[in-house]
Amino acid sequence: MDRLANRYHPMTGTPFQADETYREYAPCDALKPYIRCFWGTETPVYPRDIQPECGIVIPDTCMDIIFDMNFTRDAFFATFCGLDDISQITWGQKEAEKTATFGIRFYAWTAVLFADGDMRHTQNARMSCAAFSGAIERALKPYMTEFDNIHNTIQRAEKVLLGLLRKDRADHNVLNAIDMMLMTHGRARIGDLTGYTGITQRTLERDFERMLGLSPKRFSSLLRYQMVWQEIASGHFHMLDAVEKYGYTDQAHLLHDFRKRHLMNPGEAVRFAVEHK
Repeated sequence: MDRLANRYHPMTGTPFQADETYREYAPCDALKPYIRCFWGTETPVYPRDIQPECGIVIPDTCMDIIFDMNFTRDAFFATFCGLDDISQITWGQKEAEKTATFGIRFYAWTAVLFADGDMRHTQNARMSCAAFSGAIERALKPYMTEFDNIHNTIQRAEKVLLGLLRKDRADHNVLNAIDMMLMTHGRARIGDLTGYTGITQRTLERDFERMLGLSPKRFSSLLRYQMVWQEIASGHFHMLDAVEKYGYTDQAHLLHDFRKRHLMNPGEAVRFAVEHK
């Protein structure tokens, strides 16, 4: 678990953003193998511009719990988001209302360790947090209704998550398969994965559905896209090298796969990310 978290750092479509509406916070050391980050508004905010701003949610190979508190309307929402396989364009709120947001971002293979059930049928899903974990919603709702700063909420969330963590739910065959996917930059075939883990294809597919909510083949494809995006955003992307490294047939194949996932070509994706610092 530690090895995967140290090796792989999934990234959003706006990885440089750090403002009043969105900032990421590292978890405590005990949760670093399981939680990619906490994120949200540091304090309640009024949007500076009531015109809706365009954003993007890409397949970052993570699952999130998102708590939203609207103080103007006295409304609370808690949502669990499963793994996405395609990007979505988002729009900010249209009214200047006082709000606060707090998010918990799990690695794809760790959300199940905190859930009431398994991850089957959660791909591209948006559901209530209570359907994922009633205990997390009950414990954090009071902190959202009286939200003053995100640091207090993080401290509470860390205690709750450490109390709910079920390490015994981890499937080491799935973790080993993901390790191989990362080592091969998403190029490993299902036969390679079953040979590496020593289990049948049917068992591996069933275990991936239970732990992640999708098949190993689909997850490997998402990992490959995400690793390509990380290289692009780093400013050290070379098309021909990437085609060979990630196992694409040619440049057109890479560009088609990236556009399908990201809804933009690499140049547009970088410009969008830079504009949303």
